Amino acid sequence: MHDAIPSAVVHALLSARSEVEAAFAGTRDADTALATAAATLDAALAAHGEDPLLLTALGAVACDRAQYAHAREVLQRALALGSDDRHAAFNLGVALLNTGRTAQARAAFEQARTMAASPSTWDAWFDPQAH
Repeated sequence: MHDAIPSAVVHALLSARSEVEAAFAGTRDADTALATAAATLDAALAAHGEDPLLLTALGAVACDRAQYAHAREVLQRALALGSDDRHAAFNLGVALLNTGRTAQARAAFEQARTMAASPSTWDAWFDPQAH
């Protein structure tokens, strides 16, 4: 998908991921950390256009913030732009499942099983037992 990721995109991804990890580790207030991660990714998207890696990361953060409709939108854009990242499809499955689109979610999870994960992105938090 990407031969060379621009350094500003890499920086935004690393910064956002650090905030997400702090939120789940309990070292920062989760709402604040996730909001900071989303703002970082939004700013990078504004500066660098529709980058599938940034959209995938933003979709994960939106899922983690229970903003599933927004997550669905940005993850569908990442895949429409040609993302071959397992995280984009998996996170779309999480968003779809949480918006009551079970059949579409299953299809997204199946698609994710056939893809490789990018080391630059991550899965949204998901508890399969909760569904």
